[in-house]
Amino acid sequence: MADSNQRADTGASFRQCLLELKWMVATWVVFFAWVIGYASVAGYAVAETAEVQMVWGIPRWVFFGWLIPLGAANAFTIWFCLFKMQDEPMEELPEDML
Repeated sequence: MADSNQRADTGASFRQCLLELKWMVATWVVFFAWVIGYASVAGYAVAETAEVQMVWGIPRWVFFGWLIPLGAANAFTIWFCLFKMQDEPMEELPEDML
């Protein structure tokens, strides 16, 4: 049963938090799949060959399986924090509740 004393702005704030949570979880799943998927396939393939291909002095599978996703995740996080997250104004609490 719904609480009749619920603050009016709780719904909008909750919906915004839920939307941000969905963005964060979806992004985490994408980068998790990229890192684990690519690194496991490419990393084990390198173990079978004698020659390790390098990119900027880093093994190719580490560069594309860890460094690039790290940079992309950081860029996404900055974009998300600056442009997607919103601050929901909260009501003032009465002085007797403080």
